[in-house]
Amino acid sequence: MIKVAFTLIICCILLTPSISNGVTGEEEKHIAKWTIMYYLCCENHISYEAEEMVKNLTKVGSSENLNIIVLKDGGQQDDSALYYIEKDEASNLNKLYSWPDELDMGESNTLKTFLNLVIREYPAKHYALMILSDCGSGWQGICRDTGARNNGIPLMSIPSLASVLREVTSSGGKKIDVVGFMPCVMGMFEVAYEIAPYVNYMVASEEHQLEELDKGPEYTWQYLQTTWDLKNNTDMTSEGFALDLVERFTPCDFPMWVLYSYMVLLKKGEYGHMVETISNLLTNLLNKLPNPDIHLVSLHTTLSAVNLSRTDDVAEAVDNLSSILMLNKYDEQVIHAVGYARKNVREYGKFYSKNRATAVYYMNLPIEKLAFNSFVDLYDLAQLINESVENQAVKDACKEVMDKIKDAVVVNQAMPDDESHGCSIYFPENKNLYNKYLWSDKLPYPYEEMRFSQDTSWDDFLKTYLGV
Repeated sequence: MIKVAFTLIICCILLTPSISNGVTGEEEKHIAKWTIMYYLCCENHISYEAEEMVKNLTKVGSSENLNIIVLKDGGQQDDSALYYIEKDEASNLNKLYSWPDELDMGESNTLKTFLNLVIREYPAKHYALMILSDCGSGWQGICRDTGARNNGIPLMSIPSLASVLREVTSSGGKKIDVVGFMPCVMGMFEVAYEIAPYVNYMVASEEHQLEELDKGPEYTWQYLQTTWDLKNNTDMTSEGFALDLVERFTPCDFPMWVLYSYMVLLKKGEYGHMVETISNLLTNLLNKLPNPDIHLVSLHTTLSAVNLSRTDDVAEAVDNLSSILMLNKYDEQVIHAVGYARKNVREYGKFYSKNRATAVYYMNLPIEKLAFNSFVDLYDLAQLINESVENQAVKDACKEVMDKIKDAVVVNQAMPDDESHGCSIYFPENKNLYNKYLWSDKLPYPYEEMRFSQDTSWDDFLKTYLGV
């Protein structure tokens, strides 16, 4: 009897399917320490960057404890590819997972399906998501795919991005460790606050990001070196990787010039000496004129990492400042202090035109008067109000915002004299620019739909101050 019972128990054990880490009836998948996911939405003018990035990442290659997965879409039809990056080879996984050869990378479902597949098939203790595209637009959107939809410039909304992150992380139960935004001006507090429930650290720039053609590869994102760093030290923490992304970045000054669009975007740096001579003469002439409004825009690049677990504290401080400023909306001294701060605050987005009607001309004549300037440094704004106001409640509220920003921004790279502190915020200079879309006349979704607007009074303050 004992022998029979023992035999039955052994049989049951041998015949029972294995159940471990969500894998049933199949071989248990190896769990790496890190999986880094590159989402290259490049069916736009930076298609060449996607090709170069895939090639460069093969210099690193995956390892036992690091998976490097890339989803790339370039400027040609049927060139979308899902890659597992190995040493000296990018293995195309389209057939393995029955993925199409052409994708709309600006569609949130594409990002969601990509993340779900990678997390399921290449499990790891830590995940990083790196997004590359052109036309980064802060809270107004990300990921332009010119081939899929032709209604102006389509972008994935930030609420849609957050919805994807909510689904793939089980409402934040398994957060993505680091999200790196490689497009321009994505380092906004509104963006950080939107994705905070589902991500530990955000790395992004308040300012525009340069291409290699602008000033050279040393002033761009150092994705290759930071991926090497992660491969060489897969015990790196989430904060450690976020710090590395920022500390490897070299900020610079980048004065723009007349005929910029023609020389860089159209001719890709291949233009004659005569064109360069004409550009230099006109640029110098404009910058010597006494009116600063017709001087050429000068960019000062930045990069920062934000600990998203501290965004609630920043939001609470901004909400308090908003309420106090609205309470004192008839106090001329307070109104003057806000006006002074808005006039002198560090502004971002000036690579873009303030007005769509002048956009074509602006790219070749990028003067201050025509430049978009609705994103401003949050810390600098609070500091300027604090320095120019006498109301103690306002001063205390500004100081609280400054302290909370310093706590949330764990590392920031900017030029020595640049008043960039790691997070920008929306503050148009007049009511006509409030809720004005960068890329067409119709805004896909208003500022009021951002989670930050719903949870704080900042949008109410803007409407009160601007007279919207």
